[in-house]
Amino acid sequence: MLLRVAGGYVSGVEDIDTEALMDPVVLPDMGIWHPLAPQIFDNMSEYKEWYDNVHCPAAGILPNAPTIGLVLQKSHIATKDDGHYVGVVQELERRGARVACTYTGGLDFSVPVQEYLAGPTGEGMVDALVNLTGFSLVGGPASQDAKKAKEVLMKLNRPYLVSVPLVFQSFT
Repeated sequence: MLLRVAGGYVSGVEDIDTEALMDPVVLPDMGIWHPLAPQIFDNMSEYKEWYDNVHCPAAGILPNAPTIGLVLQKSHIATKDDGHYVGVVQELERRGARVACTYTGGLDFSVPVQEYLAGPTGEGMVDALVNLTGFSLVGGPASQDAKKAKEVLMKLNRPYLVSVPLVFQSFT
């Protein structure tokens, strides 16, 4: 669309075949992501199929290794500002852990945790959960719902760690 508009104002742009350009890739609002996966997954069974049969054998990750669930923000994945996510995934896998990364575009990160990382009773299908968003599990910088987060985490019944990103802080 921008090239079509620019064609009227910028010389040389009119020669580009805008019909041959790819359509934009639209990410689902919530999903399971891995930096080496060929797609975003919308259910755990498809992710596990790829992870168990393609990725783990290639990476030398054992089937019975502990699984770490990661809570991520869609905005970092959509904009490819995901270097910190990729680094954590790579380091966990290098140390032999399995990884399941969930994300959402909203500020209720408990929804993908319940949808993808909790079993039918709500108990965790992961051995630990790490929140890399910089926000609480339910809510953003201006508000949070501790009661709902506590309910989800109590059902999950797994260790929960929160990584605090140093985005705006300085070392001095």
